[in-house]
Amino acid sequence: MNDEPHNTDETAAELERLRQENEELRTAARLREAREAMTAELTGAGARSPELLFGAVRAEIEFDGDGRPANLGDLIARLRRDFPEQFEQVPPAGHIDAGSGTSAPAAQTLTAEALARMSPAEINRLDWAEVRSALTR
Repeated sequence: MNDEPHNTDETAAELERLRQENEELRTAARLREAREAMTAELTGAGARSPELLFGAVRAEIEFDGDGRPANLGDLIARLRRDFPEQFEQVPPAGHIDAGSGTSAPAAQTLTAEALARMSPAEINRLDWAEVRSALTR
């Protein structure tokens, strides 16, 4: 019988520890659900850094009786007002053409007439395959 009060105290302490752990787990689950819901809404609203914005208002989230976030719309509206640069839509950069402006002018087709106007030194600097092709046309 001497053990009964001791067991009762241990049981009460264990029960209190379990209640506290249960409450901590519920709070963590509610916060995780709120983060998921809010980051999804922020992403849909075009926010650049949804996780960062969530962190800015995490302490201000209110929960309804079922543990769901109740004021996300108000918080997002305030975030839009306070941090408009996070919601700006920057148009994508234009197409980048690495060869733009560097193309050589279209090569002129070598003709027999053009060859006739050239000096022997100029003809020597030409591609012989082109010269042969021009003379056979």
